[in-house]
Amino acid sequence: RDELLPFLTDGIDDEDEVLLALANSLGDMVEQVGGEAHAHNLLPPLELLLTVEENAVRDAASASTQSIAEKLPDESFQNQYASMLERLATKEWFTARMSSAALISSAYPRLTTQQQDEHLKLFTQLCKDDTPMVRRVAAKYLGQMVENAVVAIGRSSLEENGAVSSLLIPLFEELASNDQPDSVRLQTTENCVSFGRVMGKLASEGPLTDQESSLIKRLLPLIVATIDDRSWRVRWTAAAKFADVIKAYNAIPNVMDSLIPAYEKLLQDPEAEVRTAATFNLAHVANGCLASVPPPPPGGRQPTDAELTNYQGPRVTAAERLVKRVTSLTEDDSEHVRAA
Repeated sequence: RDELLPFLTDGIDDEDEVLLALANSLGDMVEQVGGEAHAHNLLPPLELLLTVEENAVRDAASASTQSIAEKLPDESFQNQYASMLERLATKEWFTARMSSAALISSAYPRLTTQQQDEHLKLFTQLCKDDTPMVRRVAAKYLGQMVENAVVAIGRSSLEENGAVSSLLIPLFEELASNDQPDSVRLQTTENCVSFGRVMGKLASEGPLTDQESSLIKRLLPLIVATIDDRSWRVRWTAAAKFADVIKAYNAIPNVMDSLIPAYEKLLQDPEAEVRTAATFNLAHVANGCLASVPPPPPGGRQPTDAELTNYQGPRVTAAERLVKRVTSLTEDDSEHVRAA
């Protein structure tokens, strides 16, 4: 604590291999510095490593930092660790801000109420950062932030003026917009899965409030929009994760009427890679959807919004509806789709 760590902090090497080895090693040195009560002494060199340009070094430093954070006593966590996160989030160099996004989202439940407010505002700023790479990382952890906010604050966070409703849900919409680069929009599906897990858990405990149902109505169009995104990589991500979407939203009433038709569009996507990813998920989607859905419209066309909203007729299982797509998939032009 008195010699080695100050030396490492003052004389960080500029060789990436050395920095990577150091970043990996610091996470295993809690016992060597005197145990959990002194673990905060490992934070200064890690703070420097979290700002370097090399991704592998930052990733290793982030993993070590989170490992140490789990062992910190509450006092050290809410003082030295919370202060470090604040410094990283406001540093001029963008790599520091990238590192802070992941750490803030995971740290949120252990912060004091005042710190939660402050760090949530910092996270919001990161989601709106001028640098697309910072927004990409912040978008990646937005879903985790929602889950942790609901755990830490409770159901009140979903009320009209709650932290999730007033701060985080608008970020979902902003980061999913066409104004964002592909690398940011790629995170939309996973974020919606995280939100679905939160709402699904609440729905399994009892009926959702009108406000909670309105949040779902705001988020569902974002999932459906990924199906028609201009970037095939965004559509591919949606196709690859659609079984997770179905699983997350299963407990929520009246959502499968929109999700299953959206999935069918992925099975007919112009890009073979997207169709292949969607087809790999076909069995999981068909078996995973517990709700009954409207039968497909005649002629194989896509249902209109009015049909989805006002449908009152007979229903079928998702498997019965999707099996009608199998024949066309077995005759697909792409051998990868046929094999899937």
